Amino acid sequence: MILSLNHLNKFLPKIKLNHLEVEKALNNLGFEVESNQPFSNVEGLLFGKVLEVFQNPNSDRLDVVILNTKIGQLTIQTTNRILQPGNLIVCFPEGSKKGDTTFKTVKLKDYPSQGMMAAWSEIGYDWTLLDQKDQLLVLPNDFANINDDPMEKLGLNDYLIEISITANRNDANSYYVIAKELASYFNTEFNFALSEPQNTFESKFKAENGLSNGLSFLEVNGNKEISIYEKTLLAKHNISSLFDWSVNLTNLVLINFGIPAHVYNTNKLKSKNLNSNLYSGNLYILGNKEVNVLDVLCIYNDNQPISIASVIGLENTKTDLNSNNYLFEIGVFDPKYIRHGSKEIKITSNSSNQGSRPITHYMANLAMKYIQSYCSELETSNIINEIKVPKNKIIKWDKEKLSLYAGFDILNNKKSQEVIKKLNELGFEFDNDNIIIPEYRYDINLFEDIIEEFFRFYSYDNFIPEPIRNLPVIICKNDINKKILQHQGYSEVRTFSLISKEKNKINVFGFDKDINLLTFVSKERESIRNSIVTSLQEVIEYNQKRKINQVNIFEKGMINNNHIVYGLASTTKSFNEIKQDIINFLSLDIDFVPLKDNSYIHPNVSAYIYYKRELIGWIGKIHPKHDVTNGFYAEFFDINLESKIQYENINTEPLKSVDLTFELQNNEYINPIIKDLKCRGNIYSIEQVDDFKKENSHNVTLRITADNQTIVNLNEKFNK
Repeated sequence: MILSLNHLNKFLPKIKLNHLEVEKALNNLGFEVESNQPFSNVEGLLFGKVLEVFQNPNSDRLDVVILNTKIGQLTIQTTNRILQPGNLIVCFPEGSKKGDTTFKTVKLKDYPSQGMMAAWSEIGYDWTLLDQKDQLLVLPNDFANINDDPMEKLGLNDYLIEISITANRNDANSYYVIAKELASYFNTEFNFALSEPQNTFESKFKAENGLSNGLSFLEVNGNKEISIYEKTLLAKHNISSLFDWSVNLTNLVLINFGIPAHVYNTNKLKSKNLNSNLYSGNLYILGNKEVNVLDVLCIYNDNQPISIASVIGLENTKTDLNSNNYLFEIGVFDPKYIRHGSKEIKITSNSSNQGSRPITHYMANLAMKYIQSYCSELETSNIINEIKVPKNKIIKWDKEKLSLYAGFDILNNKKSQEVIKKLNELGFEFDNDNIIIPEYRYDINLFEDIIEEFFRFYSYDNFIPEPIRNLPVIICKNDINKKILQHQGYSEVRTFSLISKEKNKINVFGFDKDINLLTFVSKERESIRNSIVTSLQEVIEYNQKRKINQVNIFEKGMINNNHIVYGLASTTKSFNEIKQDIINFLSLDIDFVPLKDNSYIHPNVSAYIYYKRELIGWIGKIHPKHDVTNGFYAEFFDINLESKIQYENINTEPLKSVDLTFELQNNEYINPIIKDLKCRGNIYSIEQVDDFKKENSHNVTLRITADNQTIVNLNEKFNK
């Protein structure tokens, strides 16, 4: 947001802040100042009254203009031949400056020219926002007299301060809130007084909220001019004032209160019924541009859309310089409707930017009263369907938690009482048990938010620094896991942990629920993946489409609710090769059990991975119905085990072996028997040496190599 220092100071009548004071205060209050620059690079300007204009007899292009200024009469020549006696203009006299240029007297065609007369563009403004042509600035005669200072009257001695507002403080995109916070910060009066005009007639318009959270209108009859001060203020915000006064007023509402407003020509409205609802079809937006939209929130006059809510008006109800009867509208809408409307017409405006984030009922109500106050000299109706301000939120006063976050008894000092007073000025109310939150602070919902507010005004500079405790250095073991996988022939990839809901189907670990984002950049990034394999599959597909068919990749990443896993994918390695890679990588006694109960996983070439009877991963292929890569995939949890080296006496006796044969049914696996054998002593190795198939069973022979005592125990158990 851009702030005019002069305009900010208008609301602080008992103090005049300079740009450095404001910059420091805003930074301390949590609003990051991006830039702080003088508005204009001119100095020494004068107002001049045109006394005489005549053509230079030696030139058919130059006019000689005699001016009366506060330093006497000046003669200045110009090629912009629009001046007449009596005009009030601005000029650069001899000795004045524009940037590095100093003006001096020169002779043109035998006549002196003691400086230069100025246009809007020559004193720092974008002329396209203020005039139809880039020509000499001719001001109304009652705007100033020749003794006034143009730097002051035209706002040239201003500073423009650009600040970044945090995403949760949309209310602060307004002079009203920023000036109020500065007034509290500097312990000075805040004055944004609005007159309370009496409506001169009762409007016949009727309004309902419809899909809005509040929708109010004000009928105004008559015309007025906005001041040059207001026009230049809009220009400083890159907003044109070359419209009807009513449109300029809606832009003043936007910058002063951060509230989008629309105005309609009452004579173009066919009904007295107003509402808000969704619309699909063709619309002619301002500029007479036709757009086709789907389900955008519109303001309706009976069954006819008259604007896209908080985005842009429509051509058929716009006001112009000939309008005399107006209907102003302010609404509180769900931000998602505003974002959708802006996307549908592919236009982002100042209004839609503000409306696409929360607008509070309090600020909307205040903005409508500002319009009513501004139009007090005209015929104004009652406020139609006035936006009601809900009850203030109440949060429990937790003094112990405040001191805990501060690190000391923060309330036991004078500074804290000053902070509470400052927060009172902003609308917070404190009692022994509760804190009442001002309605415009929609971002405060927890006591932790109160703590943040308290610390903002307490200032982090007032916290007493404490020395860092010199703790012994703890050396962490170097993580070489990625290097191990690279040595096994895998290349690391990095993918998004967010995928689309449609692709988030693989859930071998059986997570109870998907984790979907409330807001997301696109439909492709709206859900946290339940399996890293989904992302690796996309990488292989991407490479195969580019004729890169030999792919071996891995990734360490997050799935579901902050579970960290390793994922492997290969189009060149076999099941057994990847299985051995996992065994070598984990260096754990893990078990592989056939995986046949998941519709997204190939049942014939896949297996669960268990460690100590807990599922830690899986290996195999994605079911062909859901995969075209034909690659093998694996994923397993990052098991953070601190290996403890246990030293034992060396047994120098030679190992012995025994062959044991077990009869199994055809649908049985040997794995449970192997597990049982491993529990019966110091087993060195177990190998399958034979598998004799019979009609209903098969005999599996295992060769066990172990120490002498283990072999004796096995013979006693199985070879009696």
